[in-house]
Amino acid sequence: MPKPNPPLPFGKSGPYAYHLRNTGNPCGLYRLWGLEVLDPEAELDRAWSLPPECYTRPEWLVLDRQRVFGASWLPACRAEQVAEAGAYLALNLAGEPVVIARDPSGVLSAFSNICRHRAARVAAEGCGSATRFTCPYHGWMYDLTGRLTGIPEGVGMSTFRREDHPLPAWHLEVWDRWVWVHPPHPEPQPLAGQIGPFQEWLGVHMEGFRWIASREYQVACDWKVFVDNYLDGGYHVGPVHPGLAAGLVGKAYSTRVLGDCSLQSCPLSDTTAGAMAWYWHLWPAWMVNLYGDVADTNLVLPDGIGRCRVQFDWYARGDCPPERVEAILASSDQVQREDMQICEEVQSNLSSRFYHGGPYVPKREVAGWRFHLKWAKATGFKLSGAGNG
Repeated sequence: MPKPNPPLPFGKSGPYAYHLRNTGNPCGLYRLWGLEVLDPEAELDRAWSLPPECYTRPEWLVLDRQRVFGASWLPACRAEQVAEAGAYLALNLAGEPVVIARDPSGVLSAFSNICRHRAARVAAEGCGSATRFTCPYHGWMYDLTGRLTGIPEGVGMSTFRREDHPLPAWHLEVWDRWVWVHPPHPEPQPLAGQIGPFQEWLGVHMEGFRWIASREYQVACDWKVFVDNYLDGGYHVGPVHPGLAAGLVGKAYSTRVLGDCSLQSCPLSDTTAGAMAWYWHLWPAWMVNLYGDVADTNLVLPDGIGRCRVQFDWYARGDCPPERVEAILASSDQVQREDMQICEEVQSNLSSRFYHGGPYVPKREVAGWRFHLKWAKATGFKLSGAGNG
């Protein structure tokens, strides 16, 4: 007799036992480079993917923002963007407006971009230079560390002390060429633990690279759909990206899961001996892709129910004349448009009554499985048997 279906969160249940398998040795881990690495031969062949509700319901979007992006370090910008005194960058990270600014003494700070009075943004999104921030609603003023310094017509506010109400400070670290921020938290995890082995790899493989361009894509799919697509071990490359596939030796595609990171790699089919394509994923949703002397980073952020934004930055080694930059962007844009089309197709079908998740292909989808396990742990999604009697 099969066991009763386990309940889904929020008191719901479904026609199948959707949940990720978590019995015995739940993650099938072994050791490599001193890190825990997922063993694809453990229980992956009997696991089941996340149910559609995790990609379509507002409750999960709230948890994504609070427990995933709200409890993680995020690469907010390049350090060169806020290198000078007075420089700032304002952006939205998974629904939270934030400002990174360098004050006149050279101190770099990150803080919430929401006025303490009536919740307007104190700085317009984008890069700029300022000596202070003035809320465009009622004129409240803040310095470049987020300290409240002025309240127009504030006489008579006997119980409100402006020195007690700075803009909430975010944790900030500069690592390599990026400024990383973490939402306010009493004990955030160390950034080094989230980046993992990527630190050493980056120093070897991206030395001499410089930024050449940025672009943002708005995609009509949940952010996890986009990440799932990225982490399928190249399974979709042949059908979805025929142009890209022609430049890869697909049969040699490999995936390794290293702590909270995963590395997919594949030889390039050009004549350069040892030329490789490298695809890093860092929890929760940052990707670094390297093809020879060209690289790009992708930060995927939730942007509402069934929507996400993907921030692309491109880098190249050495000189990169305008015509080459144009060719790099055109090639990358083609791949991105292909990914957007299939991801939006998937999202549109997740509301069907006849789809309830599916199995993993162990040869390809080990990184996607590990991502789902990590997400389930972060959000409190119940881990239990998947279709096991």
